[in-house]
Amino acid sequence: MIIKLKWLGWFITITIILVSLNSLFTNAYAQEAAKFLEWSIEPSKQAFYPGEPVLLTLNIKNTGSQEEEVNFGADGIEAFLMEIRDSNNIIVAKGGKIQRFGFTTGNPFLMVTPGGIGQKLIVLNRWCSTLLSPGQYKVNCNIEYRLSSEDKKRPDTIVIKAGPLHKMQLALDIKIIEMDKQELKKTIEGLADFEVKPEKQSKKDWLAERNIAREMLTFTESELAVPYQLQLLRVEKYTWRKRDIINSLVKSETLEAASGLVQIIEDPSVYNEDVKHNLIDGVYRLRENGNAEIINATEEFVAKYKRPIRMEPMD
Repeated sequence: MIIKLKWLGWFITITIILVSLNSLFTNAYAQEAAKFLEWSIEPSKQAFYPGEPVLLTLNIKNTGSQEEEVNFGADGIEAFLMEIRDSNNIIVAKGGKIQRFGFTTGNPFLMVTPGGIGQKLIVLNRWCSTLLSPGQYKVNCNIEYRLSSEDKKRPDTIVIKAGPLHKMQLALDIKIIEMDKQELKKTIEGLADFEVKPEKQSKKDWLAERNIAREMLTFTESELAVPYQLQLLRVEKYTWRKRDIINSLVKSETLEAASGLVQIIEDPSVYNEDVKHNLIDGVYRLRENGNAEIINATEEFVAKYKRPIRMEPMD
């Protein structure tokens, strides 16, 4: 019995050593692959109005000799966590990881060629509100990503084990300036103009620009964007974006948003079965702000439509 216990002890010790060595080698390999990537992030401009969508460009330069594919997770946004700090280094807005399930259209991968620079566009307002007082702010962008070159295929199977998770933090400065509604309206109208394809532009390029314009319009935090968001809700085919638009309309707390949602729900020409519960719930959420006009205008609606049980999280 003593001999068996000794052998068991040796077996456990050797197993622990092998696991530790494997972890050590894995971490070393991960650092080796990641060291060839140089990261930076920049805003599309330096000054923004409160609630204006802040478009950020993530740049990844590949200094290695091998092509690399960066994995940002579900919908291409799962990798990001954002926070905004004021001049006193106090957090004024924070957004955690966004997890999405089911069919998504966002590409989780970004291919970066040797010596090349890969770029990814993201809208800060998806994570953090920019409805802030005028002033200078610092944005911290935390990224948790994987590299396809580190994925491992399990022997004799088609199963692929994801590589290690890498972490990166980038920072940039933005300035929020005094509101000018006329100028913000021009910006919003400019985003809406991308719905029409320019005659000389290729369809591929136009769709790419329209997609990011729709994302920016979706997360614009201003009542000025409500009519455009309602129109976008009628034509958008991507379920998750429709849910994002509904959330933005609810945050506007306007009678126009409530009336618009009611019209869409009761319009048979608009196919919205995939988000019907979200639409109905959106009207109820708008009523919760206590606005007498909204409550009075939606009395018949709530008598006709029972509030659905919320099954999925509202980002």
